[in-house]
Amino acid sequence: MKTKKIKAIINNVEKYVTFKYDSTHIKLKFSEADNFAKVYTAEDIYQCLAKVRADFPHIKFLCKGAKINVRPSSMASQMSGGMVAYELTLGKRATREDLVNIFDFEEHNLTSDPKEQYNFYKEWITSIGADRTETADLKDSND
Repeated sequence: MKTKKIKAIINNVEKYVTFKYDSTHIKLKFSEADNFAKVYTAEDIYQCLAKVRADFPHIKFLCKGAKINVRPSSMASQMSGGMVAYELTLGKRATREDLVNIFDFEEHNLTSDPKEQYNFYKEWITSIGADRTETADLKDSND
């Protein structure tokens, strides 16, 4: 397993926490989770990180993977195991320039609730005109 240290804020104190991960077999361990005893698994490392964040809402993870507007595309998830994601901007389609590593440092617009990221993603989809629900509704109304 590879190791990555990132900054986090725990009880108003900034400190380093450690993740051990295997992006091939999609496993993530966290130093604060019973001293690496608990193994997080999901479809990709981004989703594993979301599970860690949900289990530790009192910890503010200072990384791109905890930023409200960061999410991997299906292809980015498959190709990088969820280690790379897009930093999304409302009204703008994502490009290669928007790719970030989920463990890169970030201190702005962070959330410990993965649902907030999902809600932002849905808002972003609508903002670029790619909401399939609206498209389906328009198609039905034209019949």
